[in-house]
Amino acid sequence: MRRAGIPAPVPLASATERACGTTVLVAGSVGTGKTTLLADWSEALEQRGDLVGWASLDREDNDPQVMGETLLGAVRAAIGAHVPAIAGEKVPSRVGHAFVSRLVELAGEAPADTWLVLDDLHLVRDPRCVELVELIVRWAPAHLHVVVGTRADPGLHLARLRLEERLVEVREHQLRFSIDDTRELLSRHDLALDDGQVRHLQELTEGWAAGVALAAVSLARGRDADAFLREFAQSHRAMSGYLVEEVLASLDEEVRDFLVSTSVLEDLTPDLAAAVTGRDDAGALLEALSADNAMVTVDREGPPTYRYHVLLRSYLGAMLESRSLRGAREVHARAAQWYAAHDVPGQALRHAEAAGDLDLMSDVIHHHALHLLLDGRAADIDAAVRTVPFGDPVMTAVAALASLDLSDPEAARVQLASLATQPGPWLGADADGGRADGDPADGDAGELPLERLLAVGLRWLSFVGDDVGRRSVGEPTVRADGEPSGDAWVTDGLTAELSSTFRTWSGSQPARGADVSPADVPTSSVAAERLWGRSRPVGRVPHAQADLDLLDELTSGGVLFGAGRFDDARTAYGAALGTARRAGHVLSALQAMVGLASVAAGQEDLVEMTAWSERVLSESQGTPWALSPRLLPAYVFAAWGAHQGLDVSTARDRNRTALALIAEVAAMMPALAPPEDEAGDDASTTAARGLEQLGRLARMLEADLDLEEAADEPGARQDVVTRVMTGARDVGRLSMTPALAVGELSRAHRIVLLAGVPRLAVEIEQLCAGLPGCEVEVAVMSGVRHLRTGDDAAARLAVAPLLSADPGSLPLRAAVTAHLVKAVVAHRNAQPTVAHEGLVVALTRAAPQRALRMVLEVAPDVADVLAVGAGRFGELETFALELREHVRGAAAPRAEPLLDVALSARELSLLRELPSLLTVAEIADARAVSRNTVKTQLRSLFQKLGVGSRRDAVAAARRLGLL
Repeated sequence: MRRAGIPAPVPLASATERACGTTVLVAGSVGTGKTTLLADWSEALEQRGDLVGWASLDREDNDPQVMGETLLGAVRAAIGAHVPAIAGEKVPSRVGHAFVSRLVELAGEAPADTWLVLDDLHLVRDPRCVELVELIVRWAPAHLHVVVGTRADPGLHLARLRLEERLVEVREHQLRFSIDDTRELLSRHDLALDDGQVRHLQELTEGWAAGVALAAVSLARGRDADAFLREFAQSHRAMSGYLVEEVLASLDEEVRDFLVSTSVLEDLTPDLAAAVTGRDDAGALLEALSADNAMVTVDREGPPTYRYHVLLRSYLGAMLESRSLRGAREVHARAAQWYAAHDVPGQALRHAEAAGDLDLMSDVIHHHALHLLLDGRAADIDAAVRTVPFGDPVMTAVAALASLDLSDPEAARVQLASLATQPGPWLGADADGGRADGDPADGDAGELPLERLLAVGLRWLSFVGDDVGRRSVGEPTVRADGEPSGDAWVTDGLTAELSSTFRTWSGSQPARGADVSPADVPTSSVAAERLWGRSRPVGRVPHAQADLDLLDELTSGGVLFGAGRFDDARTAYGAALGTARRAGHVLSALQAMVGLASVAAGQEDLVEMTAWSERVLSESQGTPWALSPRLLPAYVFAAWGAHQGLDVSTARDRNRTALALIAEVAAMMPALAPPEDEAGDDASTTAARGLEQLGRLARMLEADLDLEEAADEPGARQDVVTRVMTGARDVGRLSMTPALAVGELSRAHRIVLLAGVPRLAVEIEQLCAGLPGCEVEVAVMSGVRHLRTGDDAAARLAVAPLLSADPGSLPLRAAVTAHLVKAVVAHRNAQPTVAHEGLVVALTRAAPQRALRMVLEVAPDVADVLAVGAGRFGELETFALELREHVRGAAAPRAEPLLDVALSARELSLLRELPSLLTVAEIADARAVSRNTVKTQLRSLFQKLGVGSRRDAVAAARRLGLL
């Protein structure tokens, strides 16, 4: 509902004159539509061009650390696209004045008015947390405004804000529905009341939004409007109670008791309702209620599932607790037991916690922790483990797995190391989870076998955690009793698990993963998986053995991929995908496909990489993980695949999402991104290095796309080149393998050449030459550079060693580029047969991977060679024709080269002074430097621009888009 009478706020002139922000207070009781109004305002503000950051506060924000994260997230959401520095901000261990000052400083750098919306501030009662908001309000600069939604006046200095004329107040009387608002809401329920009836309802509800809404629900059941309004007018009960009870009025006491008892459940099946209430006719009751009552709905996709309207659930839940708190806990306990028996552990754990049943919580963790983990519920496990007192090894191992999934490898290492002090030869387990001596593992068939939990935990830690062999600083390798320390025990276990994984998957598991491809795997039904959070039939979810197999396969795939054993990793991920599909683990299936996409990227299989990535993005729609950081690699690879296929729109869209997810990961898990001065530390985790590499890939693609859009803007092209060179010069200090470093420099080399800066391309070649295993890529770089600068002989000589090798033995880009260099050189020197031969070899490698851009970007002359050979490509003709079509639709080549050397910040600043009439002496005085300093800067500037006078410098700068 849009409130025409309460338009979106504007900054107060009185506040702006004081160089202060405006504060807006929206205060009203429950059901007055505060949140809806704030949402409407936010949309209007964004349409106006302002920036908006939203925070929905809750009781968890009664902790300064959590409140700090919430405020930082809201500010980042508002200004992140305009103030890059906000991406690197982290919440300090002690949140206070310095943190708020930094937030306000960054928000003040935004290019437009910024509105920080804090909804439900009444839930925040900790004075330390309220003070953080008070400080933001007090220090807000002219372009930063705070909007507060609350049920009661917050602990802010409202009187002072009123005196300073910085406060806009929207109170409950303003939030009441107008006649037009009430009429519109009724019309949305297809209710055509006459003007008198609408006015009567307006008077009776006094414009209370929730009251009008509940009246509309009752009237939509076919009640006579006049009779309903007369009964309402005669009632002395509370409005909310009357209206909800009116929905229940036609029901007998037993049915009302049934509704009260089942109100703790968000989704009801007949079996679940029967278990909670003990009524055999529960299914028939639910069916009758859904047929006769607008506040009970049914979803018939799959087994019938019923839901109560949220207002009805809230009212019934309050009735349940008012009758007996013990009775409410008993209902939760029965629900927890039913969910546990039907393998829906997430709901079982939640209801067991509500029931205060620690034994049941422990039992759920022991039997179902891996199922929760595989469905992305590690946070629930972590919270439960902290709640339930435990001392047994299984709970410790489960806690370690949850820590790993929450990207806290250090905590997992400590938890695993603590097991060294407990009895049992945990590292002696065999592949089936039994002990080394052949005895079965302890526990019943449904419990989690400790030995395999440890094996999986160690393998997982070896991939996402510390480097193998790293020990805690200062910790001895043996204890006082002569036994190995916990840390040394973990280190030995990491090494053992790596060796075991390599042996297990080294070409000996074809039946488990087979030769999986996107076309061979049936598409998951998103409609069927929409029930991911609801109850599942008995037997649908596998028990501990199947869950362990799946986690085993996923972690093995990660380890093998990290070790560069791509074929074995593909087998492991393929096995994981099959297991996940059979078990109904949607998230795990998506993660397995992300792994398969990553393997394809490592093998330069662009078609498989793109197909798996797009499959992930497609199947994730309609699930809670559509924009999960877990799927980040799929967005990056899908973007690069589209880029190679010359689908710029898709590439830009996928890459934009990837960059947003990278920022989200960095904000949520700052430990993953090491400080800049430690970026080269070999002790950084695999997760940190992976995030860094994905970020660099996404930013490189962004630069590539920006360059393509900046064809006629030399200044923008210069900016792209500067960004790319900054990254290229950084490669040497990052924790990157030589192969990744060479790949990064190769992409940078291609961009600076396309931008027309061959001198910087030489610098990149020199950077690359110092890396092991770079010979092939350096030859390719040198050949393309010489080709683009017109030195055909040097180009042919550079790639000559590659031309003598089997094209199939070379990396994809090296083979395609080397033979295209050969083809272009031959074409320029009137050797059509040699040119066609080289082109055919290049297309033979490029066509199966649809590497269109890889072919066309080598040199503009490639288009000429394609045109000459038209009709003579045989099976490659379709691919060649597609290339020629893209050439015809491409923009004309850039005519104006860029500067070979980037200008410094001082030189750019000085350049902007040159069009003025200021003399050298006046410029020096304005800058508070000597005349000789200005003259020295001018000489450097003229030299870089290739000019000899001030006038020529201005003309050159304008041609280059620098002025």
